[in-house]
Amino acid sequence: MPQSQTIFSGSKVHQNNVVNTAQKTTITLANVNEFKQKALRWSSQFNHVILFDSNHYSLDQYSKMEWTLAVDAMDFVQPTSNYFSALEDFKQQHTNEFICGFWRYDVLDAAIQHEVEAIDELGFPALYYFQPRYVFELKGNTLTVNRNYPETFEIIERIQSVTIELKTEKGEIVFTERTSKHDYIQQVNQIKQHIEEGDFYELNYCTEVVAEQSTISPIAVFEQLNVNAEAPFSCFVKFHESYLLCASPERFLCKRGHKMISQPIKGTIRRGRNVEEDENLKSELLHSEKERAENVMIVDLVRNDLTFYAETGSICVDELFGVYTFKTVHQMISTISASLSDDANVVKAIQNAFPMGSMTGAPKLEVRKYIAHHECFNRGLFSGTVGYFDADGDFDSNVVIRSVLYDSAKRKIVVRTGGAITYDSVPEQEYDEIILKRAALLHSLNGKVLH
Repeated sequence: MPQSQTIFSGSKVHQNNVVNTAQKTTITLANVNEFKQKALRWSSQFNHVILFDSNHYSLDQYSKMEWTLAVDAMDFVQPTSNYFSALEDFKQQHTNEFICGFWRYDVLDAAIQHEVEAIDELGFPALYYFQPRYVFELKGNTLTVNRNYPETFEIIERIQSVTIELKTEKGEIVFTERTSKHDYIQQVNQIKQHIEEGDFYELNYCTEVVAEQSTISPIAVFEQLNVNAEAPFSCFVKFHESYLLCASPERFLCKRGHKMISQPIKGTIRRGRNVEEDENLKSELLHSEKERAENVMIVDLVRNDLTFYAETGSICVDELFGVYTFKTVHQMISTISASLSDDANVVKAIQNAFPMGSMTGAPKLEVRKYIAHHECFNRGLFSGTVGYFDADGDFDSNVVIRSVLYDSAKRKIVVRTGGAITYDSVPEQEYDEIILKRAALLHSLNGKVLH
């Protein structure tokens, strides 16, 4: 099929051998970064927006996306019950189409407990997927738009007319710590006591800091966070007045053909101040008995999660204890894969693995009860997932961590971070890890925490 070829130079769209295709036009961009900034600002007029940005992370062999912006809902599903069957029905209605959305961490609770609110305090429903009106896909300097000529060029001209606001110095945003260092250490010691008593093996314990009566530019904060972190599963989500600004390094699940892949992260250490220190820290992470114990427990949990919808004997640990480098931290990542059985329901396979073991602990069902007891907040979209199903029948999804949650109507900003607690955990070191993970987020907000 012929492709439309145009050149977008920054001020005009130059047509060059324009040929109509089936609802797609390809455009060559002269200034990719400018287009990204203007397109995201143009999208802000709509209530439903998701941007997926891999930040050119070269070590992800399963990535299909580089930069994809989905804008406005032509159709959507936002169930208040029977969440997964509703999503399956919606997916079937849009076979061979691109749909995207999110699940909150507590969607399973909402499915079985009437007292769980369908909307959390920051305005995100338990599950939401939509068919975008506009899809902009960037690979290198080649932009594909799901619109035909001449509509494509009308849209591009509107995007080009957007003004990129100049950055101005803003005052410091002050966050309140919901769990003090003293209380955090006490909670970790209690969790360790549960482990000693055999209640569970590992628990992911999270905390939050909150800024009330604060106003931010969500797009500007996301862009700064993206520069600071350059994470491979970054995403920007707008749902009416609610925003997720996410710099996640972690994949939850993806499907490529008949293959399902999960890549849980367990193990974090800071970057070094020079090459020698950086390599020493990577080695320290790789050989840490504590971090390896955390990681292998989650690998076993994921293997079990995939069992129910996998072909017998197909589950494989492709990589164990891989150490991957990101802009601000090194992470220990393992890769587990399985072949889907022929009669497997993809949505149910995802549901069975959710919530991801890296954000719960082991055993998953038991440990979630203790998470609700020890944490003083509802995780909401944090620890949930943002993802898509594409026209090939594949899907991909992240783990919502390293994120800023913002409600523009309530003028409320929330930053949540967590880490795995095991028998060998040292409470003070776990607290330091929380501070490390939070640093890039606060830097992007020009924020500080009152202790």
